Amino acid sequence: MNVTPVFRYTILGVSAAAMVLGVMVMIGWLVPRNFPEQFQVIVGAVVFLYGAYRFAVAYFQKSKE
Repeated sequence: MNVTPVFRYTILGVSAAAMVLGVMVMIGWLVPRNFPEQFQVIVGAVVFLYGAYRFAVAYFQKSKE
């Protein structure tokens, strides 16, 4: 059994979840109580962009076979 596709799809799923989490922070659904309101869009955008970056790297990575 080859585990490489399992790892790849797991990374794709986790990075997609990070993108959703970033959007939810930007909207204001997942913001801690004592978190400054000015930073919620910035932190959400950073989390979203990190998820998008990881998704793109995992999606376009060539297999070593």
